[in-house]
Amino acid sequence: MPAYPMRTERLVLRPLRDDDIEVIIAYRNDPEVAALQDWDLPVTRERVESHVARQSDWTDIEPGEPRQIGIELDGELVGDLYVALDEHGGVAEIGFTLRTEHQGKGYAHEAASAVVEDLVERLGCHRIFAQLSPENERSKRLLQRLGMHVESLAPKSYWCRSAWDDNLVCAMSADEWRARQVSDPDQQRSAP
Repeated sequence: MPAYPMRTERLVLRPLRDDDIEVIIAYRNDPEVAALQDWDLPVTRERVESHVARQSDWTDIEPGEPRQIGIELDGELVGDLYVALDEHGGVAEIGFTLRTEHQGKGYAHEAASAVVEDLVERLGCHRIFAQLSPENERSKRLLQRLGMHVESLAPKSYWCRSAWDDNLVCAMSADEWRARQVSDPDQQRSAP
């Protein structure tokens, strides 16, 4: 049985589809959304069409195969979550992007929590991390809510849009994630 699409309390986590293309172009080019992300601007239709074509037919997270997971609310794409499980299946990187009007409502936390739980409990991943600009306070807080801690800050080490940016790495082990689930049940995946 395919692991995805996956349902949470309010969301469906699924592969991207052709009917998502217009929405993706719009939010990826939104200056407020793109400000602290690392993609090249402008995001073109050709690039999104190609990306969706590569990301539309998977049914599971697989080692060595990065996934862009659509975050759907009531039949509407509200954002996406990136996950890349290394070729050994032990370490995963995550990232998330939400349309401006859907930020601050717990959707990114709900989606990320569900994917982290899946990575740890079903796929046996032992370490999860995220990389971001230290200026991205909202994402940093969300990662901390997931149970991650700041692991490192590398000044001027990330090349983005023709400039060097600082790179903040937040991470947690599977054991840390499990301990947090036991000690703080409100952090479980259905929490808004």
